[in-house]
Amino acid sequence: MKKVLTLGLAALTSIMSYGQVDVTFQVDMSDYVAAGTAVAANGLRVGGNFATAGASAGSLAMADWSPTDTGSAMTDLGNDVWAITVTFPSTAIGGTTLYKFVNGDWGTNEGTDPACTIATDGCGIDDGSGNINREIVVPTANGTILRYCWDACYQCDGSAASISLDETAVSGLSVYPNPANGPVAIAFTAKASSNATINVFNVLGQCVNSFDAVVFAGKNEVRWNLDAANGSMVANGNYLVEVVVDGEKTIQRIAVSR
Repeated sequence: MKKVLTLGLAALTSIMSYGQVDVTFQVDMSDYVAAGTAVAANGLRVGGNFATAGASAGSLAMADWSPTDTGSAMTDLGNDVWAITVTFPSTAIGGTTLYKFVNGDWGTNEGTDPACTIATDGCGIDDGSGNINREIVVPTANGTILRYCWDACYQCDGSAASISLDETAVSGLSVYPNPANGPVAIAFTAKASSNATINVFNVLGQCVNSFDAVVFAGKNEVRWNLDAANGSMVANGNYLVEVVVDGEKTIQRIAVSR
């Protein structure tokens, strides 16, 4: 049964690491290697408009379309699978990032093989200059994992690409109505009974309100009255609603227009 909770205001929480979303990109090179092509000495890389999105890999800021940059290096997980975890800032959530996997450097990249390529498989995007790229809409939930076979839109065994979430404490976050001109419902499913903190951030990354709730296993719904921590109503504009349960975060964007 859905529980509707009326929540009081709580103290503002820290905004350290606010809104960051981790996405792990994995590429399986087993078919590529089996066909007799070697992995380059500097390994698998990823090229894309990551700097434009403000993305980083570990402590390294990423560059745009520069696979040889240190921040673009992927890690060998063994069994011909390579991976990189990219951290996107809150400003990139909901935006589109173009990318592709690269074996060493340009010239040995995806999107060029006419026999088996993301261009013909249907998941590649032509940028208008003949370059075929993958694309991802940066998700709201932390911990997305994507795995593809090299230059394909699926895994090497022919199954659908793996798209999974490490986010297990809370899922299915929805904030509505959106746009909002009055109270909104923050709906989500919790894995188990716990405590949740709901943070509301403006586009500058400032926490304008933060409050706590007891949540129950299953579906929950929390109300936010579009109020700030000082009791006033928030101004029109875009906000991010972050739900934190057991240290795990998920985020949803909402527009306020009264």
